[in-house]
Amino acid sequence: MKRIILLLVFALLSFSGFSQAKLQVSFTDFQAWAKQIKIAGYPFLEIEHDESDYSVMFGSGPSKAFQLRAMDINRFDEYKMTNKDAVVYTLNGYKAVYFNFGGATILTVELRQAQLALSYGMSGKIPKATMEDFALKSNLQNLKTSNFTANASGVKWPDAIPTDVRLVGVESIKSQGSDGTYKDVIEVKASMSPALITSVEAILKKYNGELSLTQTPKVDFLCGAAETIDQLKADFKNGEPITFMYYIK
Repeated sequence: MKRIILLLVFALLSFSGFSQAKLQVSFTDFQAWAKQIKIAGYPFLEIEHDESDYSVMFGSGPSKAFQLRAMDINRFDEYKMTNKDAVVYTLNGYKAVYFNFGGATILTVELRQAQLALSYGMSGKIPKATMEDFALKSNLQNLKTSNFTANASGVKWPDAIPTDVRLVGVESIKSQGSDGTYKDVIEVKASMSPALITSVEAILKKYNGELSLTQTPKVDFLCGAAETIDQLKADFKNGEPITFMYYIK
């Protein structure tokens, strides 16, 4: 019965009026990530691709189950349709919101590196700490857009560049070595696309930076081809390569 309630709650949220966008994580990659989640007492049960969303059910029976739904990142604000008083806060560096709706408890996490909103749901009134434990045990840092860490050419990001300042649609990554000031200078070339613009904007917003220079604790990031996002959009067509520089501190 509890599982049926949970499914109905997520179904209502799915039809809350938000536009359905194609997810930037492939279903195959999401499935591989979901199956590595290990939470005691909640084994993997099933996974579905429902229109533009992905959903996974974990549990050991109808009365002990939780569902994880992956949605487009723009749907993080769905909680406003059901609980306008819910408070958005930070969970281990991720924007999150905890709320109750329709006899279920939901924790939604904004996962920018995957361009997803992940909603964890359980029937009944579940403590915030329990929901957070489920989210953190699912290894959020391992879920990324399908071409975030590697593209068709097998390009991989060096560990020196943190996850939250990596770009989508990368074609090549080349180290130029130390310049005497920074430990390493890394040239990254990426293909112009709406997804690339989104990933650049996320970096600038998080660190209150500019395209000409964004400073973060571990790296300084810039694009020498343009000084603003608008200029970048005007000067480059989809598919054209753009060079970005990362200066490792």
